Amino acid sequence: MKKRIFIGSIIIVVLSCLLYTCYLFVYKNSSKLKIELVGKSVIKLNYSEKYEDEGAKASYDGKKIDVKTTSNVNYDKLGSYTISYSVNYSGMSKKIIRKINIVDNKEPEIKLNDEDSIILNIGKEYEEPGFVAIDNYDGDITSKVSVSNNIDVNNLGDYEVVYSVSDSSGNKNEVTRKVSVVPKPVINNQGIAVLNYHFFYQDVSEGCDQIICTQMDNFREQLQYLNDNGYKTLTMKEFVAWMYGEIDLPKKSVLLTIDDGWLGTSKINGNHLIPALEEYKIHASIFLITGDWDIENYRSDYLEVYSHTHNLHREQYCGHGRSKVNCVSYDELVSDLKTSNEETGNNLAFAFPYYEFTNTSMKAIKDVGFKVSFLGGDKKATRYNDKWMIPRYVMLIDTNMDDFKNMIS
Repeated sequence: MKKRIFIGSIIIVVLSCLLYTCYLFVYKNSSKLKIELVGKSVIKLNYSEKYEDEGAKASYDGKKIDVKTTSNVNYDKLGSYTISYSVNYSGMSKKIIRKINIVDNKEPEIKLNDEDSIILNIGKEYEEPGFVAIDNYDGDITSKVSVSNNIDVNNLGDYEVVYSVSDSSGNKNEVTRKVSVVPKPVINNQGIAVLNYHFFYQDVSEGCDQIICTQMDNFREQLQYLNDNGYKTLTMKEFVAWMYGEIDLPKKSVLLTIDDGWLGTSKINGNHLIPALEEYKIHASIFLITGDWDIENYRSDYLEVYSHTHNLHREQYCGHGRSKVNCVSYDELVSDLKTSNEETGNNLAFAFPYYEFTNTSMKAIKDVGFKVSFLGGDKKATRYNDKWMIPRYVMLIDTNMDDFKNMIS
């Protein structure tokens, strides 16, 4: 019996030694197995932002070995995810993880219909033009917009309509529309000169050989005259409000318009117009062929952009003058005008190419919602004009200062 106990004790001792030796071997060798992240262990991403995984690196006793990567990241959904990196070598294994947090930090966008400021005659009821709210993650959240205003239509003054909305991540945005309650205007026979320019050139080397070109020295002289003699150069919104009898304007008021968007009118095709307007702080409006020119090249605090069609300012003869506008169907014209309005971001004003129109084209611009449209005519505009047949003075290469003064006086 004692002998058996003795033998058993020896066996236990031997096994313990073996196990300890094995443990020391495994521990010593597993410490040679290394794995580490490349880059940060916690990554914070904005929704829709993609992460280029930097991976992990592993080695055994200085020898590089392959790493297996497993990910459950859904970049199209907010939440916390992991990327796992594991390595196996000679029965040994190790694993590390990287945490990916996808969040939404972008505030929703609120886009106001119509203008961000409205002129309201005293006593007239305020009618909300509407709005749209879009979130990068939640989509259309227009129904979540809260609207408040402090308008008193029976008292003159400036008021605000405040639009606010929050998305599901708590990002909030707020925009304001200004509402000015003004006296009812006095209808009179005031006439306002609407000037119609086209192309601008500095010297003959630029190749402006058409009758509707304007030399820049002459243009600057005109702008200087407007400034020196106290003329108010109108925004299109001011002119339209005047046409509709919503406001009165100073006797010395003038509206500068430019058609097409060609030579000298943008930052990439001569860049004469915008620097001159900004130098003299003169407001003007350009009727742009939006299919021909990128509207971004016409951005300026002193230049507003309106429609001159998207892709229909072309010559085409079909028995109604030379404008393609007169040759296409009603539906095609409406589609083109809507595309142009999407580019300009408004449907306030339109200018007919070549000053031509038909009953069909006139109906189309009204149905699309333009408040005014312009032709030629070489006479002043009055409130008694048809709002969709507003005349303009066409500025020609031989228009001199005496001509200019007679137009605006």
